[in-house]
Amino acid sequence: MRASALRRRLLLPLAVTVFATLALHARCQAAPVTTADPRAPRAVTVTNDSEDKAGSTLLVEWKAPTAPPGEGKELVGYQVSVAEEGKDFQPESPLPPKATDSKAKDLYPGRSYRIKVAALYAESGSPWIAPGAEAPKPEPGKPAAKQAEVVSSAEVGPAVPVGLWYDPAKTNVLVGVLLYTIVVILCFAYARRKDMYVRPIAGLQAVDDAIGRATEMGRPMLFVSGLTYLGEISTIASALFLGHLARRTAAYETPILVPCYDPLVMAAEREIVREAYLEAGHPQTYRPDNIFFVTDSQFGYVAAVDGLMVREKPAANFFVGFFYAESLILAETGNQTGAIQIAATDADTQIPFFVTACDYTLMGEELYAASAYLSRHPTLLAQLKGQDIGKAIITCLLVLGTLAATAEAFGFKQVADLVLKWFSAQ
Repeated sequence: MRASALRRRLLLPLAVTVFATLALHARCQAAPVTTADPRAPRAVTVTNDSEDKAGSTLLVEWKAPTAPPGEGKELVGYQVSVAEEGKDFQPESPLPPKATDSKAKDLYPGRSYRIKVAALYAESGSPWIAPGAEAPKPEPGKPAAKQAEVVSSAEVGPAVPVGLWYDPAKTNVLVGVLLYTIVVILCFAYARRKDMYVRPIAGLQAVDDAIGRATEMGRPMLFVSGLTYLGEISTIASALFLGHLARRTAAYETPILVPCYDPLVMAAEREIVREAYLEAGHPQTYRPDNIFFVTDSQFGYVAAVDGLMVREKPAANFFVGFFYAESLILAETGNQTGAIQIAATDADTQIPFFVTACDYTLMGEELYAASAYLSRHPTLLAQLKGQDIGKAIITCLLVLGTLAATAEAFGFKQVADLVLKWFSAQ
C-alpha cells in the first residue's frame, strides 16, 4: 500500500472523529436565553457537568427575576423542566427561592435535551403546590393549597450531556484488561505450537467410560441440553459438548438420543451432530430422527424424557446445560434405570440435586471448560488457560490488597497507601 493512501486511510477517520468530538462538545453548552416577561428567571444557561464522568447530567444556571412578584404575591421557588428532543417537558422537584442553579440528572449521554426554568409565585403566606403535584389534604381551619403561578423562561438548548472518554481513576482496570489480553494471546500462541496441560476433571474423564459402557451393552446414550433457548451461553456450551460426544461415538455406531426443549436448539444440534459424523468419517451412521423436538412445556418435557429413559433404558445419561426444578426428577429417574450419569450445569440451585443423583457432576464454570477439555482445540484451550491465569492473578492481587490493608492497620501507612491507592477506584 502506498504511503499516501495509508495516510488517507488513517488520517481521515481521525479527522472525522476529532471533528465530531468538537461538534459534540460545542453542543454541550447552550447560549444564555432571556425572556420578555421580567418575572421569569434571567440569563438561563445549560452546560455539561464536568464532574459527571458518566455524561448523564447537565448543569442549569439562572439569575433571579428583576421585576417584583406582583401585588400580594411572593417568589416561592423555581422549577426546572427537562425535555428530550422530540418529547414533552418533564418538571422536576421545586427548588427554594434562593436557588440559582440545579442539575438535570439521569439523562442519556449523547442525546439532545431542552431546558426551561420557571419562577413560582404564590400569595404571600398562603400554602401552595407546584404544577403537576398532588394537593395535600387541607388541615381543619386552614385554607387549601393553591397551585403556584408559573412564569417560565424561554427554552434553552439543545444541549447534549457528554461523559469522559477516559477516566484516569480507572487506569488500574485498563491495565488489568490489557494484561489479561496479553496472557490470552500468549496462551494462544503457545497452544498452537505445543500441547497444553489442563488439569484433569473427573467428570470429563468418565465420558469415555460412559461411551464404552453404552457400546458394550448395545444401548443408546441420552443427551439433554437443558431447558434454555439457543441464545443462552449454557446452551451453546452444551451443544459443543454434544458435538464432541458425537465424534467419539460415530465410529462405534452408538446412537445418541437428544430430546429437545426448543425447536431452534434441535435444528442447531442436528447440524452439529451431522458435522461431527462427517469429521469422524462415518456420515452413514448419522440418524437425524434421534434428535427431536418434544415440547416447550417444562414438566411435559420432563414427563416425556422420563418415559424415554424408562422405555429405552439408555446406558449413559448426560444432563448438560441450564436446568430448573426438573433436574432432580430427570436425574432420579435415570438413576432408577441403572444408567451411568454425568451432569454439567451452571445453575447453582440445581447442583445439589445432580450431585445427589448422578455419578459425576461438573459444577459452574467446568461446564464451559468441558468443550475445550474434550476437543483439545488450541483456541479453546488458550482461552481456558488464559482464564485460569487471570484468576490466579486476581487471587494474588486480592492477597496483596489484604496484606496492604493489614499493614496499614499495624502502622505501616506509607507502604500501604501506595498499594491501596492503586486499588482504589476513586
